[in-house]
Amino acid sequence: MQYQSADGKEASCPAVTVLPTTTLLSALQVMERHHVRLLPVVDDTGRLLGLISEAHILAAWGEDPLLPVSRVMEQCVGGEEPRDVQLIRAADLLEGHLEETGSH
Repeated sequence: MQYQSADGKEASCPAVTVLPTTTLLSALQVMERHHVRLLPVVDDTGRLLGLISEAHILAAWGEDPLLPVSRVMEQCVGGEEPRDVQLIRAADLLEGHLEETGSH
C-alpha cells in the first residue's frame, strides 16, 4: 500500500496504521497486538497525517481513553517526523541493539 506523505511524496505504508478517529484505547490495543510503540495516523486515502506514540496515549489516558488519536497525535509538517518521534525511534533502535548484544 502506498501513502502520500505531508510533503506530497509517495512512500510505502506500514501494514499497521490508525485513522484520526481511532480512540486512544483502540490505538493502544493495536500497539500491544503488533508489539509497536508508534503508529502512523492516516486519512481515508492513506495520506500520512501524523504519528501517535504510546507516550502520547499514556499522557492523555487520565483525561479520557476514548478520545480520538487526532487530539493527541504529533502532526507531520513538511514531511518531517516530530522530534519526540525521532527520540522514540532512537530509543527503540538502541534497545534492539542492546538486546542483540546482550548488553543492558
